[in-house]
Amino acid sequence: ERERLAAEQAALVRALVGGGPVPPGFDPGRVRATSAALARKRAREVARAWPALAADLGEGFTCSFLAYAAGRPPPATGGALADGLAFARAMAREGRLRGDARVERLLAAARLSTGPARLAVAVAGPPRRLVVTVRLPGLDERWLSVPLP
Repeated sequence: ERERLAAEQAALVRALVGGGPVPPGFDPGRVRATSAALARKRAREVARAWPALAADLGEGFTCSFLAYAAGRPPPATGGALADGLAFARAMAREGRLRGDARVERLLAAARLSTGPARLAVAVAGPPRRLVVTVRLPGLDERWLSVPLP
């Protein structure tokens, strides 16, 4: 009985956040409405964690995020920061990640990195600048911003 219930709960969660089919016994309309509400909440949380990315995409942020997130459940760990990092990487692959959103991506990747050392570089702006972050054991995180002509 416990295994059956666990399987049914997993199916419902997949339908709500992963784009899975609506399990038998549930009202499809209500599941879709709840799924849409959860996706919008997820978009708001990512926008709060990623203000430069949200500002850069402007009014299109929510639509872009919802299109990206459709069928992709949130990451198991890292919350909105990790969710936004995956979204920012997708935007970068499409050539839609600019300026300060690149710096946010550096910051998020450094914070979420589990390795003891990290070096990352990005061009940000305006004003245009080269941003470098380094994380070393015993040194914590250090940032350098160099103005570019």
